[in-house]
Amino acid sequence: MINKALFVLFIFSVVFFGCKTQQNVYPIKQVKLYPIAKNGFWGYADEEGELKIPYQFEKVTFFSGDRASVEFNGKYGFVNGEGEYLIKPKYDSIGYFNHTEAIVVKKGKNFTINRKGKKLNKGIMISLCGNGIQYASNPNDYFEKVGNKYILNNREFDNQRRLDPTTRFEIDDFTFDDVIPFSSKSVIVNNNNKFDIYIHFNSVGMKGVWADEIVPNFENEMQGDKLIQANNAKFRIGDKWGLISNLGHIEVEPEFHAIEKAPGIFYIVEYKPQHWGYMTLRKKYYKQ
Repeated sequence: MINKALFVLFIFSVVFFGCKTQQNVYPIKQVKLYPIAKNGFWGYADEEGELKIPYQFEKVTFFSGDRASVEFNGKYGFVNGEGEYLIKPKYDSIGYFNHTEAIVVKKGKNFTINRKGKKLNKGIMISLCGNGIQYASNPNDYFEKVGNKYILNNREFDNQRRLDPTTRFEIDDFTFDDVIPFSSKSVIVNNNNKFDIYIHFNSVGMKGVWADEIVPNFENEMQGDKLIQANNAKFRIGDKWGLISNLGHIEVEPEFHAIEKAPGIFYIVEYKPQHWGYMTLRKKYYKQ
């Protein structure tokens, strides 16, 4: 599996998807290259999947404007869209960065630098945005624990029978080995090592997926003591992975050796052994 440290190099969602810094962000042409990996090393490809910057880095980030952060020989620096170093790798890590500034760590000290690597006597003002948070529902509101089984409670069971009076539901149809939080409208159920989605919203009931594995893509898991819902999950049938929404709609058919949530709308996929690339739900940024 891919080294998940890739996802914590800096706060990606602030850079790309709706949150902006409050100072010193100037319009710079966005480089449209996307991380792609082979045999454990990362490079960059264009939107057609053509390799533009060779596989050579241990870790990389997306481009913010005209530069991206990369790790080479254990140190971090910045490259441009041609793969040329704007700042050679010399930092222990690079945190949040925008077009003009970056937060870096060197010899245990963190500080802000400009585009040329000059130390600045200030920090970057970051606005973390996030509205309309929805929380994952509590399985105990819909299921009762009886011994080592989870059984749909009477209210929900009656809802299922009203939903389809012609179906002869039995309580065994809604008895599971485990119930896993997922979203504000659904939970994941496990029975005999098979996984499905139960949607309590509008009493939709079981989706009938019965995958070998369903793993919610929680981005920001907790706020206080509440679990923030996942919008979708990766699911496995056999040895291939795809994506399914929290309402049970298949977003990506199971076709990948591995799939991991990346910042914003992106996913990292292992599209063939030891070959990794990025995709969205609408487009793939790699060649098969």
